[in-house]
Amino acid sequence: MRISVFVLILVAAFLSVVWAEHTAKNKKGKNGTKTQEVKRPKIKEDQNVLVLNKGNFNRALKESKFLLVIFFAPLSGNSLALLAEFQNAAKVLKNEKNQVKLGKVDVSEEKDLMKEFDPPDYPFMKFFIKGDRINPLNCTGARSESSIITWIKRRIGPSATRLLNITHVETFIASADVVVVGFLKDLKGNDTKTFYETAKDIPDLPFGVTNNAKHFAKYGITRDTIILFRKFEEERIDYEIADGSRLEKDDLTKFIKVNELRLVTEYNRESSDKIFDVGIASHLLLFVDKTSKEFNDIYKDVKEVAADFRAQIIFILVDTDKSQNGRLREFFRIRDLDIPAVRLINTTDGIRYRMRGDKVTSENVKSFCRAYLSEKEEPQELSEELPEDWNKNPVKVLVGTNFDEVVFNITKSVFVLFCSPQSQKCEKINSIWDQLGMKYKDSENIVIAKIDITMNEVESVIVEEYPSLTYFPAGSDRKIVHYTKAKTLEALSEFLDKQEKSKKRGEQSSTKGNTEDIKEEEIKEEL
Repeated sequence: MRISVFVLILVAAFLSVVWAEHTAKNKKGKNGTKTQEVKRPKIKEDQNVLVLNKGNFNRALKESKFLLVIFFAPLSGNSLALLAEFQNAAKVLKNEKNQVKLGKVDVSEEKDLMKEFDPPDYPFMKFFIKGDRINPLNCTGARSESSIITWIKRRIGPSATRLLNITHVETFIASADVVVVGFLKDLKGNDTKTFYETAKDIPDLPFGVTNNAKHFAKYGITRDTIILFRKFEEERIDYEIADGSRLEKDDLTKFIKVNELRLVTEYNRESSDKIFDVGIASHLLLFVDKTSKEFNDIYKDVKEVAADFRAQIIFILVDTDKSQNGRLREFFRIRDLDIPAVRLINTTDGIRYRMRGDKVTSENVKSFCRAYLSEKEEPQELSEELPEDWNKNPVKVLVGTNFDEVVFNITKSVFVLFCSPQSQKCEKINSIWDQLGMKYKDSENIVIAKIDITMNEVESVIVEEYPSLTYFPAGSDRKIVHYTKAKTLEALSEFLDKQEKSKKRGEQSSTKGNTEDIKEEEIKEEL
């Protein structure tokens, strides 16, 4: 009996081995190869960037310890520009073989993701850490390949370089046009933590930190101080932390962003993001041709004023000689005759202001800024208010709203002076224009008028300079004749009388059956 039981045990063991082998054989395919578990294909990549959608977004989060995602609109120029920098950054990070991945979401296709994360504008970047879909970080201030990489590295590692010796400090200061160094005695204190947090959000600048007493002495520092070292204008700007005070992130951020700019920053693609990222809503724009003879003097005057209003108003230079600034000129309605010109805009409410005056001088710009900050400067309007007595005096007053109605009437010819009350050249002709008005005040056919071209927008006539004189013959054909002769009472009167004679001859020939219109060339000959 004992032998039988033993044999049964052996048989059972043998059968279990056979069964296992049989099962393994059954897993072989018909071609004799072993079948493998089905693996999902990798998330599609484009230019080293994960192509994300509603279906794979959660998977991308689970498979990435750190994931930076750009939400972009494919028809947006700004989106495509940032996407190119984003793809360059992805290539660098991939070669470094770290745990960071970059992904992109086309908001025109992925409406659900757009609704979920609700970016304020496009393009926009969000940083996801360890698969946390609920609390991503907004990546702001990074607009270039290098700044994107720096922003990420400051999120997953130290955000400031520890400066170890004098040589290290000097080398660090010389490494870029603008660097930020925190001289902080307690590297574990709250102010140092604030310094590191600030550095995380300003990825385009190098940040260094030291608590070495020799470094304090080298740069003449006795208390905790943040210093901007620059290779232009003031080479060093200090931000001292008063005893008993705490370093505030918002204050330090504003200090850095304001002072990393020049006093007058030239507008271009690279500087535009910095200008709008400063956090100051008041922007003064100087429209001037950098190739002009007057540029150096004008720039010097405006730069002098900019120093007085630092951290209150951002001063911006717009080179009107560059065609890429044409859209800015259109937005502020800057004509050739206006240049050089100063405009100011509050970017919060979009209200624009026009500096009056014939010349851009330090005094004029300073007065303009003071009036704006004290809320005494009137916003720029497309048209002045029409005076109640505009039609009572010999010289009629035109504004933007009544211009076309008056000058393009059918029954009367209108002679208009385009001028500026602040222009010295206009002052010389004003008295003559008043005399001309008196001379023709009882005329049934001629109207003498004037308009302040600096305060009223006129789209129907291109005025290249002021004072400028333009004659609008009566009729429905909206003819325009620009007067370029002498600006004397006699010459102006002679011109008007000839125009009236030409008009009468035209009317007479018309009644005789001559249907040919008077050509503009004939009018010019008479001039």
